[in-house]
Amino acid sequence: MQLLVDDNQVQILPQWKTMNDILYGSIKDILPEGRLIKKIDVNGNDYSELMADSEKSKAVIISNGDNIKITTMSHKEMLDGSINSVILFFNEFKKGIDKTADSIRWGNYSGGFTDFASYLTGLSVFVQIMDKIAQFAKLDYSNITYKGKSIQSHFSDLEKVLSSIMSTQKDADYTLLTDIIEFELKPDIDVWLGIMEEMKKNIKL
Repeated sequence: MQLLVDDNQVQILPQWKTMNDILYGSIKDILPEGRLIKKIDVNGNDYSELMADSEKSKAVIISNGDNIKITTMSHKEMLDGSINSVILFFNEFKKGIDKTADSIRWGNYSGGFTDFASYLTGLSVFVQIMDKIAQFAKLDYSNITYKGKSIQSHFSDLEKVLSSIMSTQKDADYTLLTDIIEFELKPDIDVWLGIMEEMKKNIKL
């Protein structure tokens, strides 16, 4: 078996039987100081998902013929990657809003919400990413402002808009729903795009 970390060969330990032994047992001794795992490759296949699933990593048995490659990144690269993923998501969400509003306006309610539902699910992932950024960079969103309001207040604004969307959807008030999506949610997404761009420029580690 061969294990490379950033193309540097690492000594193989006899107690390694599964990927869990490497990723959740010896990883601190394997990674260079100040580096984080970016990608895991086993025999040419991407196994990066194992970083977030310790149970699944126990099922990946390693043998003498395996070639394992771990690519690392700096803390700054991780932070930039998280912020860039949020920016990409919101740009796609804006396109989805236009499509949803048009579909609802033309009476295609189920079709309009098919893609929109996945974007709403994506918002929960966005919140998780923002929580991780705050923990990692030691940020207090109640003390960081954008356009005169704290980021925490912008979170509250977004929650109110989403609550209105859920309420009007439940009441089947599609005219009001279209207005909320176009004239409240879409501008709010523009605000969040601005917030993320500011964070990308100003966060220091």
